[in-house]
Amino acid sequence: MLPQPAQSLAVAAVLSYAASSASYIAHLRKPNRWVGWSATIMAAVGAVMNLLALYARSRAFHSVPYRDLLGSMALFGFFLSVLSLALEIWHEDRSLGAFLMPAALVFLIVAFVVPPGSSTPAPELKGPMFALHVTLNMLAYAAFAVACALSILYLTVGRSLKNRAKNAFEGPAGRLPTLGFLERANRTSLGVGVIALAVGLTFGVLWGAQVWRVEHPHWLLDPKVITAFLTLGFYLFVVIRAHRGEAPVTIARLSVAGFVLVIVSYTAINLFVSRIHAFT
Repeated sequence: MLPQPAQSLAVAAVLSYAASSASYIAHLRKPNRWVGWSATIMAAVGAVMNLLALYARSRAFHSVPYRDLLGSMALFGFFLSVLSLALEIWHEDRSLGAFLMPAALVFLIVAFVVPPGSSTPAPELKGPMFALHVTLNMLAYAAFAVACALSILYLTVGRSLKNRAKNAFEGPAGRLPTLGFLERANRTSLGVGVIALAVGLTFGVLWGAQVWRVEHPHWLLDPKVITAFLTLGFYLFVVIRAHRGEAPVTIARLSVAGFVLVIVSYTAINLFVSRIHAFT
């Protein structure tokens, strides 16, 4: 059971994300200055409440707040909202919020509605190096999720333009981002993800070498470690291809395919395959 402060903050975050999602969708359907501003403000409020809930959770558990699957999902939702706001501010376009904020809402609802595990965290799951390792990895996963969403939009819009479907871009569809914006935003998200994952894995290797060198001497062969480096290698390949002028549609397809690898690493590997990276 979550402590009362974390519960109250989580409820506030969920309500803020819900209001933000509804406002973003309403703004996409029928643009309105005040509705758009309310969507942005509620997204920012929700992100702050989400972060405070994670902090309260950390204080209650005397450990990082994302040592389990549910806590990591709350952090994932926080990063989705932050990246959504960052793209909105950087590119002055609110249309992506209608897709990203509902996703952040779903992750947060699942994270705080399902009861947390009762197990005591392992003593080694502490310290700044471990916290940076997990935080940066989750930031990378969120950036890759955003890249996947951008890529799906790119492929959808591009296919409609190619087929020249009648009335394809009337109403809300006509207010979707341009292909150029989606391409640039996708490359930005991929770059952020690769940098965050590379640095996060570096901290993880340094932390693992200190903690597991005696008890788990072959920890580098753990399926989670192998999958993480495969994911980094795949996305690094995609980023290099993008900067070398690969067709945007190919980059979009690779971004979607890469996120499948992220989902497998984040869920199946942690829950069913890896022993030393299993969620507590």
